[in-house]
Amino acid sequence: MREAQDARQRGELAALPYREAPAFLGRLREAEGIAACCLEFAVLTAARTGEVLGATWGEIDMDAALWTVPAARMKAKEAHTVALPPRAVEILRSLATLKLDAAIVFPSPMLNGKPLSNMAMLTLQGRMGMRDSTTVHGLCRATFSTWANETGAAWPDVNEACLAREESNKVRASYNRAQFHAERRALLEAWVEYLSKPPASNVVLIKAA
Repeated sequence: MREAQDARQRGELAALPYREAPAFLGRLREAEGIAACCLEFAVLTAARTGEVLGATWGEIDMDAALWTVPAARMKAKEAHTVALPPRAVEILRSLATLKLDAAIVFPSPMLNGKPLSNMAMLTLQGRMGMRDSTTVHGLCRATFSTWANETGAAWPDVNEACLAREESNKVRASYNRAQFHAERRALLEAWVEYLSKPPASNVVLIKAA
């Protein structure tokens, strides 16, 4: 809690300490509704909330476990492919079975034909007593990034490629987008495995080769 408060005072987006993330995810998985599915999917994929909220079924290849976010919805304005871990695919398959919307993955239960709003996830955080601990963006991205960097779960370049941050060096950016597919998949799968561990577990991760 104190870390989140200190971050807000510095003008940063508050993020949940990664050691607290498994306990939070355990509680989140007990919640019901589209907002809970959407927030968990965002956490598992380390995606920006806008990318997740705007996701359509046409972007998803569940057989290949891939989600291709079009350039128009990416901050860097270039398409980004996300290697979906098994739990993320499980969430998608459960939603597909419900047939809530023919086009939108996370539809609003209130506005027909519209995606879920970010406020729905904020409201969920409030019900879970987490509004003062973390932002949605911080939880989905900064918590993941801190975990990956501090545990040495992967090279920094692989971490950055998962986050699809805009690279100022265009040659380097092109290289990074073309590489690390297997490493990015392994990193997100390791993240989901970490989140699924009992909160008291201390897991020593081996840096990716």
